[in-house]
Amino acid sequence: MKLPRFLRSIPRQELFFISLILLLALSLRLYRIDGYLTFLGDEGRDVRVVRNILQGDPAFIGPQTSIGNMYLGPLYYYMMAPFLLLWNFNPVGPAIMVALLGTLTIAFTWWVGRTWFSPLAGLIAAFFFSISPVAIIYSKSSWNPNPMPFFALLAFWSLYQAWQNRRFIYLLVLGISVAFALQMHYLGLLLFPPLGLLWLVALKHYWNTKDRYSFVKFSLLGFLSFLLLMSPLLLFDIKHGFPNYQAFTTFFTNRQTTINLNPLNSDRFLLVLNKLTDDLVMATSHSYLTLASVTLIVLSLFYLIRTSKDKKNFLTLLLWVATGYLGLVVYKQHVYAHYFGFLFPAYYLLLGVLLSRLISSSLPARFLAITLLLALSYIYLQHSPLRTPPNNQLSRTQAAVDQIISASGGKEFNFALIAKRNYDESYRYFFELKQAPLVRGEDRLTDQLFVICEDGDACQPEGNPQYQVAIFGPAHVVESWQLDHLKLYKLVPSQ
Repeated sequence: MKLPRFLRSIPRQELFFISLILLLALSLRLYRIDGYLTFLGDEGRDVRVVRNILQGDPAFIGPQTSIGNMYLGPLYYYMMAPFLLLWNFNPVGPAIMVALLGTLTIAFTWWVGRTWFSPLAGLIAAFFFSISPVAIIYSKSSWNPNPMPFFALLAFWSLYQAWQNRRFIYLLVLGISVAFALQMHYLGLLLFPPLGLLWLVALKHYWNTKDRYSFVKFSLLGFLSFLLLMSPLLLFDIKHGFPNYQAFTTFFTNRQTTINLNPLNSDRFLLVLNKLTDDLVMATSHSYLTLASVTLIVLSLFYLIRTSKDKKNFLTLLLWVATGYLGLVVYKQHVYAHYFGFLFPAYYLLLGVLLSRLISSSLPARFLAITLLLALSYIYLQHSPLRTPPNNQLSRTQAAVDQIISASGGKEFNFALIAKRNYDESYRYFFELKQAPLVRGEDRLTDQLFVICEDGDACQPEGNPQYQVAIFGPAHVVESWQLDHLKLYKLVPSQ
């Protein structure tokens, strides 16, 4: 089979190693994906929306953020749609889409690493990305923040192509990729400072050349593409009295609980630095974090001082990491790993660059690099999420729904979920998919109520204040079932 043109100049040995790495990455992400994927209320809500899209009901907004009550754009729903359809409305389909995109992101990271720095840097970056526990976790479930690494990397690559290689059509790709990144999670806003600064540098570079017109023209086309992809959200805001605008205003003005716009006043420098190091470098081992963070900084500064060939690319990488880090420092709430998905490729590229440089240096430096590579590989594999049993949330949800449908006797029923950290959208998706005679309590009360308790025996459905239970009125339990840690109850009205 003939290789694609862009691969023909790559040594076969390098192609062999990257093929092994990608096969490993894909295997880790697809292995028992139906058992490991997360399927709770958010995921149930998403597949319900996407099912409606496939049935002719378009979505103009995406999920609501957990902090700030802002709506994301709907692009992730449209990414999910073909995979949900191909898998016959099984939620595994969109999860496989995320796994495939995660593997593609690793391939893309290798390509960027070899282009910006060296083939060895690209291979090391791709290898660590492939076995990273955090990267694996966020590549095994369908969730809107999970594709963020791909679009962040695509944005920087596109600007690089326009700036360094005069391929101005990539400015159009830049606008598209930023729109996608922003609709995956609003922390995508932290891409704007480094990309904006690099765009200004590129503009200055071309301003006094004959390419100025092309650069400006494609920049405008990229900006229009960005606006076009963001327009459904804007139209929704205009129609509904600008709820997103008001939420944004509140978020950025209520600084007591959300952000501190002056990083110098922050006390979170070491906290955020260690969080990034723990999740992306030390595989959530919680060990030697400050030492690892300082080592990474010292090696980066040493590389910056000593290198000349690829200094511009390394500065771009450091700008990407540093602005993202400072943006997370000014955020006052807890920082979760999915918040900094836009930094995943940057960190693994940084590891690849530094270790490859050490390997190509003196014998002691080479020994240190190989020791670090082996030690980190061991840590990553020791903390792999695949070493823990799958959660089986999807199959358990389906089994609970099947049990209730069977126990309902084909008659209409009401339904309630009692859980501290979940809501009922995942169950309702399967009730609707199986065309169960489920009736929402606020629409009409039936003569039977099924309750799922996710908190085990501590849950007491009789007289519970949960809304769907409370509106059913006085009732008592007539049957119950145990399903793993779930407790299912059938209640009927008390006389």
